[in-house]
Amino acid sequence: MKPLFYLSLLALSSLASANSHLPNHRHIAITGYGESTVKPDIAILHLSVEHTDKKSAEAKAEVDKRFNALLKGLKKFDIKENDIVASRIATSPRYEYSQQQRKQLHVGYSANRTIEVTVNDLSILSDVMDLALSAEVNQIQNLEMTSSKEKELQQQAVERAIENAKTNGAALANSFGAALGKVYSINAQNHEQIRHYGKMEYSGRMQMISSETGNIVSPGTYLQDDLTFKATINVVFDLKGKN
Repeated sequence: MKPLFYLSLLALSSLASANSHLPNHRHIAITGYGESTVKPDIAILHLSVEHTDKKSAEAKAEVDKRFNALLKGLKKFDIKENDIVASRIATSPRYEYSQQQRKQLHVGYSANRTIEVTVNDLSILSDVMDLALSAEVNQIQNLEMTSSKEKELQQQAVERAIENAKTNGAALANSFGAALGKVYSINAQNHEQIRHYGKMEYSGRMQMISSETGNIVSPGTYLQDDLTFKATINVVFDLKGKN
């Protein structure tokens, strides 16, 4: 009987621990949800510059050349230095597999550098991307959209979650012939920002010749997706009788 007795005590102890945050008197536990949505007004471009050459110094020099061309062009758009973050140049040996010799062969050295550019005026975003490509930036790795009002919007989502918890709690209590009393505990479960990333479409401001078809096409322009800020809050209210 002792093992069964110990198991019973353990189960009761676990149950008590799981509910230790709840009061012993009448109460109601509610989860409130809130969100706020806004159009983004800031774009963060994640760029990559890479070059392979026979000598590491030559590979680095080419990456430096492209990076400096990009910086020079960004100044024309009034993008400040504190809106540009660049990693140090990394160089490494480059190998390619030879099917004929069935082994890796050293073919030169690769130099690469990642760059992050914050664009605070979305009307110039497409032009900045065109500049990056004209400066021979190898890749636009990511286009991240955000808002200059992030803190205010997150706080707004929290306030809406609080009101949601109050409204739902009052409605449930009323349906059972009770009313909400004092707040026993509050737990802000999580805050979440859903970031949307760049979608590109063609819109006709400038004309270019497609290298594949030879047809005239227009450069890409960003379609602004909404940003959604979400908040979740758990609240435990005391219950009291209706007056």
